[in-house]
Amino acid sequence: MVITGVTGAAVGFFMGNIGWVLVMAIVGAVLGAIVWRLGGQKFFLFVVVGVLLGSGLAIYIDGMTSALLGAGTGGAVGGFVGVNVRMLQPKFPQKF
Repeated sequence: MVITGVTGAAVGFFMGNIGWVLVMAIVGAVLGAIVWRLGGQKFFLFVVVGVLLGSGLAIYIDGMTSALLGAGTGGAVGGFVGVNVRMLQPKFPQKF
């Protein structure tokens, strides 16, 4: 909820006034709670790691001006990897 709430607040900031920040933060938090309830804990972990690695690499390569682009790209790739890892895990693991 915190991750998606902060993301929603950032989107609201770019949309305009403080009202948009509050509305988008609440919408983001609600979406985060729904995804979490559906079992998205590992997915969020991959996204957070992707954001940290992506922004860190962008800062290392080009400086602070590219940090947001690197964070967005890293989060998207982290989410993609998280979904694929989840799909490759068997639903009913066999016990030997």
